[in-house]
Amino acid sequence: MGWDRRVSDSVLLSIEGLTTKKLKGISFQLNRGEVVGVAGLVGAGRSELGAALFGIDPIRSGTVQLNGKVFQPRSVAHAMRRGFGLVPEDRKVDGLMMQMSLLENGTMAVLPRFRRLGFLDFKREASASRAIYSQLLLKFGSIQDPVSSLSGGNQQKVLLARWLMLNPDVLFLDDPARGIDVTAKQDIYSVIDQLAALGTGILLVSSELPELLRCCDRILVLNDGRLTATLPADTTQEVIMAAATQAIRS
Repeated sequence: MGWDRRVSDSVLLSIEGLTTKKLKGISFQLNRGEVVGVAGLVGAGRSELGAALFGIDPIRSGTVQLNGKVFQPRSVAHAMRRGFGLVPEDRKVDGLMMQMSLLENGTMAVLPRFRRLGFLDFKREASASRAIYSQLLLKFGSIQDPVSSLSGGNQQKVLLARWLMLNPDVLFLDDPARGIDVTAKQDIYSVIDQLAALGTGILLVSSELPELLRCCDRILVLNDGRLTATLPADTTQEVIMAAATQAIRS
């Protein structure tokens, strides 16, 4: 199914002069329904941008507004409550609990939603999980199977499902299609299109430039923690690489 993606004029996330241990004066805006790519070489500060906005890396200076209100994430839990989600680059180390079940991994961020009178409503939890996994075309035997039993692409879908259940306003995807097969990649691209069409703002980090050109409305290019270019979707890989490798002038 195709999704009618239209970027809203409504600013969802506004960042001015964001500075951390790695980042140096980053400024940009993300509108509702927009997919903004984040390009750069290894060590450019791509993952650090997500870490700062998700309450992992301390923000030294600069201002961030989410939905028109000051956003100063003090922790991961605080960022989540404010409507910010992050799918980490390394799903096995930072994302999934590999020996826990598909059910447990998918709902751990929203468990209070399935509690009633202090008890977990397993049927509601399982029903919600199956619905979201069906949406993601996840292939699995039982919802009680350990995540470690799945292919890499399906493991990534479980991690993505966790944030779809949370329904964040802004979702930071850190190389979500890295190391998975072509079919699973296309499924994830379709989910990105769907989320954007429904109004989610997405920041998409990718090491694959064709992926950014396929998915994004604009592309930010980082070099040594600085924003060196903001490029339109119809740019070329050569222009992105030039901005990613140019020397920083003081």
